Amino acid sequence: MRMPIQSFAGRLTRRILLLWILVMTVIAAVIFIKAESGMSGMSDNHYSDVLDLTNEKVQGILRVVEVSAVNVREGVERDLSTPDAVYASLERELGLNPHLKGCAIAFVDNYFPAEGTWFEPSVTRTKDGRFERRQLSVPEQNYHDSPVFQRTLTTGADTWIDPHRDRSGAKMMLCAYSTPVRGAEGRIVGVLRVDASLDWMTAQMQEIDRIVHERDRIPDDAEHQPYSFLLDREGDFIAHPDTERMLEQNYFDADGAVSAKDTSFAHVGHEMLAGRQGRGRTVIEGVPSYVYYAPIEKTGWSVGIVVPRSAVVRPGILQGLFTLGMMLLGMLLIALASPLMIRRSTKPLQYLAQSAKEVAKGDFNTPLPEIRHQDEIGILRDSFADMQASLADYVRELTATTAQKASMESELSIAREIQLSMLPTDFTLSPGRDDLEIHASLTPAKAVGGDFYDFLVRDGRLFFCIGDVSGKGVPSALVMSIISTQFRSLSSTEDKPEKIVSVINASSKDRNATMMFATLFVGILDPDTGVLSYCNAGHNAPVLIGKERCFLKVESNLPVGVETEWKYKGQQLTLAPGKTLLLYTDGLTEAENGNHDQFGERRILDVLGKSGAADPETLVRELADAVHAFTEPAEQSDDLTMLAIRFLGKRS
Repeated sequence: MRMPIQSFAGRLTRRILLLWILVMTVIAAVIFIKAESGMSGMSDNHYSDVLDLTNEKVQGILRVVEVSAVNVREGVERDLSTPDAVYASLERELGLNPHLKGCAIAFVDNYFPAEGTWFEPSVTRTKDGRFERRQLSVPEQNYHDSPVFQRTLTTGADTWIDPHRDRSGAKMMLCAYSTPVRGAEGRIVGVLRVDASLDWMTAQMQEIDRIVHERDRIPDDAEHQPYSFLLDREGDFIAHPDTERMLEQNYFDADGAVSAKDTSFAHVGHEMLAGRQGRGRTVIEGVPSYVYYAPIEKTGWSVGIVVPRSAVVRPGILQGLFTLGMMLLGMLLIALASPLMIRRSTKPLQYLAQSAKEVAKGDFNTPLPEIRHQDEIGILRDSFADMQASLADYVRELTATTAQKASMESELSIAREIQLSMLPTDFTLSPGRDDLEIHASLTPAKAVGGDFYDFLVRDGRLFFCIGDVSGKGVPSALVMSIISTQFRSLSSTEDKPEKIVSVINASSKDRNATMMFATLFVGILDPDTGVLSYCNAGHNAPVLIGKERCFLKVESNLPVGVETEWKYKGQQLTLAPGKTLLLYTDGLTEAENGNHDQFGERRILDVLGKSGAADPETLVRELADAVHAFTEPAEQSDDLTMLAIRFLGKRS
């Protein structure tokens, strides 16, 4: 009777090929699905670099204009004796700065009495290289009322002027930069304006576009190509491949009316005018595209790069097709070679299979076949023999360890329930009471932790506290339970928060051999007067929430358990009705995401600023949701505790 080796090899071959085909099919599908998103990150980096390059190029051009303006100003300031001297200085400096198209000075009232109240000499470079002198000011256009003129006189600061089309002088599209001109005594006597051609800036940006097209291997005759553009602070095109749009068309009119269903086009424009940097997905002239944008410093302008979506996904599709082809080739080779290889390789395993069955049944003493080959299968046989000798002991140890672990987990679960049961969970202070609202939450980082909060009402006043014991786990939980118990006991007799904290601190002397300490905040709120008395022992400053949100001013006292003789100072303030006090532990501010960035105090204020919640429960829940969204998928690294108290005051 033939042994079933050939049948096993054939069956194994068919299964391997079937599994390989299935896996490769799934991988190919995933590659095609993920191709766009996978390459999108690379494209983002690539076009973000292009955006930075374009931004740097534009700012470099603007810096050249700014430096040239300073050079012209310094040249003019050397001789302001007569109008002819001013004209001569302007011509001389314009000749020394060939990239400038013109310059003019708007003088203060009657600087040259013979020239009248308004005197604005201008020199413009004509197309044939000559200099044309003109007096720009006329009574109908009093430049003294110009916001740029007034702002420069008042602040003495340099200013970029919105680009314009000069139809009488240089007769081209210009960008202008103004700087104050000072007389010999240092007083501002006028405002210098220098003009540079936008064609220069457009040419530089188009050169970058050309380099990008060559590097990305985008054909010149491609229907849709990436391109860059520049907007001024009003949204008008300053630079664009279609020069007909420059200073003649606004961004929000460039693609027709924005439909009510898709405002992505307008959103990108508003983001650019707001001076933000980012990427938007929209439709430009009927083409799905990405727009990368960034602000130009000091100008209020914004540069953008339009990238057709096809340019982003094309590399992913090509990569997917290449990968699919390689997979098909690999599948063909495996289909041809695997039957022979499997038949040769699996024959010795037939003998081990029967022995493995016996071991699987629990017979660890079953005999093993002799294998003459000194290869991996021989090593497997020897290893299998060693496994037989130790498997029984391992199973016994595993059984004992599993039972011990289950017992420990059960005890920790019970400890957590006991710990949480020590904290108040009923946030109804008393039936019918409407002058205070309170809510709290505690989420330990481990089964048990060192954070705690507590509150109680005595003689109509609310006594409350929040604390954080150093360390984590059972030791912190034990110290937490002691401090919480002391707080409740002391709150029944003491009326000053600093006294409660001092007694708790002093009592730590005899029980702090492990040098554990705790930050603590204790407060007493009188609902009749709104007076809040509190003492802070090294804890995070609470947030006071009303129309404005700010951190409560607290004394820099030491945590309890650090110095038993420390003299704690109390503080006091009066809360207005409607104010909310948010207390929290450092598990909120120090919560970290996967990049080890902390949530921080600024994000607390941001969440509170965006939240419209008035009641403490909603406020605590929204903060907790914000922290979880920020840290996900990182594990919680510290206990997270929050306590919110809203003072409503007496109701009429």
